[in-house]
Amino acid sequence: MLTGTAFPINSPLIDGREVSFFYPRQQSSTDKATLVYFWGTWCPVCKVTSPMVNSVANTQNYRVISVAVASGSNADIGTFMQQHNYQFDVINQLAEDNLSQQWGATALPSIFIIDNKNQIRFMTSGATSRWGMSLRLWLAST
Repeated sequence: MLTGTAFPINSPLIDGREVSFFYPRQQSSTDKATLVYFWGTWCPVCKVTSPMVNSVANTQNYRVISVAVASGSNADIGTFMQQHNYQFDVINQLAEDNLSQQWGATALPSIFIIDNKNQIRFMTSGATSRWGMSLRLWLAST
């Protein structure tokens, strides 16, 4: 998995909006950390992790950018997101240049916690808890 400076992301989301992350970013000591989440609609462990990622994104106001790997069309992913009431941003890897490979996310789910200086502070793959994600995000924001 990638360490050091986070790899830039400049991609369209499944809803048509653009996300430009780390190109260049104004740094502020008040910026919160960001969670970058690689997952798949077909991934059994992601079915456990995605609700926790959604909770962190919506109740704690951390920025979450996710990359759906091999999960079908934008419409397929959008339907999946609506069915599960997920509200985090999603990039469809099928439409993009192998972000998971660039980031070294070889197992799903993979989670990267990025601080306000664009440094990867924490990374994990497999199941994780909401509390674990929240603690790592908080630590990366301090």
